[in-house]
Amino acid sequence: MIKTSDLKIKFLGIVPVLKEETAFLNPQEIVSFSALLTFKGKTVEDLLKDTLDKGEKVEDKIKKILRQSSLRGHASLATTPVLCFSYEGSKFLDSALSGIYFGSFLASSGRRTSTSFEDIVYPDGIARNNEASQIYRQASERNIEFFNDLLSKGVPKDEASKILQYGIYGTGIVQLSIESIISLKREYELEKEWMPQEVGLLIKEIERYLEEMGVDLLYATRYIAPRNTYPYPNIFKDPGKSNLTRELEGSLISMNSCLVPGLKKKLEELDRRRQEAFSSLENIKKNWFDLLSFRREILRDYNLALSFKFLSSVPWRIWGEKKRHRTCHQVIESIYYCINRTINNIDEKVFSIPPSIKKDFLSEYLETANNSFQAYEKLISLGIKPREAVFVIPRAVKIDILQEYDLYNLLAGYYPLRLCQTAEEEMRRNTTQEVQEIKDHLSKNGYEWLNKFIEPKCEAIGFCPEQESCGYIKKLVKDYNDDFHKEMRKSLEEKFQHLKDEIKRS
Repeated sequence: MIKTSDLKIKFLGIVPVLKEETAFLNPQEIVSFSALLTFKGKTVEDLLKDTLDKGEKVEDKIKKILRQSSLRGHASLATTPVLCFSYEGSKFLDSALSGIYFGSFLASSGRRTSTSFEDIVYPDGIARNNEASQIYRQASERNIEFFNDLLSKGVPKDEASKILQYGIYGTGIVQLSIESIISLKREYELEKEWMPQEVGLLIKEIERYLEEMGVDLLYATRYIAPRNTYPYPNIFKDPGKSNLTRELEGSLISMNSCLVPGLKKKLEELDRRRQEAFSSLENIKKNWFDLLSFRREILRDYNLALSFKFLSSVPWRIWGEKKRHRTCHQVIESIYYCINRTINNIDEKVFSIPPSIKKDFLSEYLETANNSFQAYEKLISLGIKPREAVFVIPRAVKIDILQEYDLYNLLAGYYPLRLCQTAEEEMRRNTTQEVQEIKDHLSKNGYEWLNKFIEPKCEAIGFCPEQESCGYIKKLVKDYNDDFHKEMRKSLEEKFQHLKDEIKRS
């Protein structure tokens, strides 16, 4: 039996550190001397030498600097040291961590990994209660058994995996600044009764090694500083408190635009260059990178020309993808609020029902889902905390989310990726609907000239960058064929090798 308290954390390193023959500086020493650097214009090494020449103790100097800067809430000191660690635990850590802005996250994907009974993770409160443990085990095994049965009958994993809960084994690698860890700790203390136990265990494990990693004083001063950290979307929060998503109606909530003539002119030039490049396969090979660079230039200089907010209701599984686009700000509903509204009314409005399942396996799918919600209610009645009972809830439960997109995410960051055939099935379906609504809105307001640039990523460069092409690009580029697709893949590998050799020579 795997329990949440079996969480394994392995620290992979922290930066910055300075290692020289005559000196070693840990992260908080470096950022402390760097705080002086901004006033004195000297290097960190020179400031260290000045300190030692004056007969001052480095430790006392660091404490003094941190009290004068970090204790006042200067975030730049705490954003500089970055910690990297790997974990083995439940997939709840992915849901709890990867929405944090300014971090980096790699986690095992439910779209790709297999799942068996041995992967079930038991929250400690459930594991200690025999009756609760039996209820949880039976519901979890039924979810997993049905999931694997769907796979055996040809249902795509994207669709089948929505019946699984997140209370199963998962791994990941996480990179967070000290500032982001402080933000996580403050969020955990605010929503302690609703956030997964593993978050608390993770914070404790990090705090055990703060001194060894050389950031203990920085962490303590920044934590108690009278200044907020940057908020991030968290679904594990008190369902009794309202939020923006709950008080809004509709889908496309607002659009703010400064779509000036200069932007239109730039995009017309981009379109001209694109058509010229797409006129032959040889031109694509020669010009695709220049096309990409010109688009980037436009987005750099005109990104705030357009922004819009979109309210949608998406499966928990899809939010797992959405939250990774941390360039799209969002406000998210509490998962517990969403569970409570779904328990007695499982329909498509609040619970995802994938197309192939709706067609052939609807009855068993809904019965399995209902069994999980009944198990959740039974666990609560036994005194199990919601933050542990939630481990049995399927990923298909829908969550309300308000996201904000700028021009970058419309033309490069978010929509081009999620319109691609490689995107998760329902996410691509939802994205297509959103794009149509956006295009309609732009057209009604006289900006239809922008619509042709809201496209799958292959349309930006003239070829498919994926290993296998879906064939969509063949409709856009004359004579595009499988041989050319392979040729472009080979060309990318050759460019990579060339750059690698060039760097080595330099």
